[in-house]
Amino acid sequence: MKAILLLSTLSAVLSGCAAMNVEQCKTANWLNVGEKDGAAGHESRLDKYYASCQKANVVPNQSLYEKGYQQGLGYYCRPENIFNEALEGRGDFRVCPLDKRESLRSYYQVANNYYQANSEFNRSQSDINYYLKELERKDLAVKDRDDYKKRLYDLRINSSRVQSRYQDAVRNLERFKAERGLN
Repeated sequence: MKAILLLSTLSAVLSGCAAMNVEQCKTANWLNVGEKDGAAGHESRLDKYYASCQKANVVPNQSLYEKGYQQGLGYYCRPENIFNEALEGRGDFRVCPLDKRESLRSYYQVANNYYQANSEFNRSQSDINYYLKELERKDLAVKDRDDYKKRLYDLRINSSRVQSRYQDAVRNLERFKAERGLN
């Protein structure tokens, strides 16, 4: 697990953007570059490396990159990793090899549904609090006050649907975690 975290951290630091500068192209270890991209759950970036390294007259080593990329996907395409990435609103199981996708789909979907419902719930609560606070202002124009009251009314009507969706997502997440032995 530490290796996955280290590779993900290195990938984020070293490949903040897909393109490389001239010096990176000249010194790239294409096996490592591929492995970092795969471990981070990126789609292959080889075409982007070809384009950016053309300036340095460097041709990426496709076979080394692909070999590393497949190794990296081996780290990334694990059920717990797909689950944890989706809980944070990141990642996608569809970068994984076809033979693994179906077994990873449920891990991604349950966690991503929770992430989406939680985000919507938090956004709704934040919006309600914002409009309540704005309505307390003494200097608020009448037109704005009426607009804010209408928005607050709409948010409150929608609130029960948002809350219900969130509670369903929490229950599904907890049930899934218990069934799969996830923490």
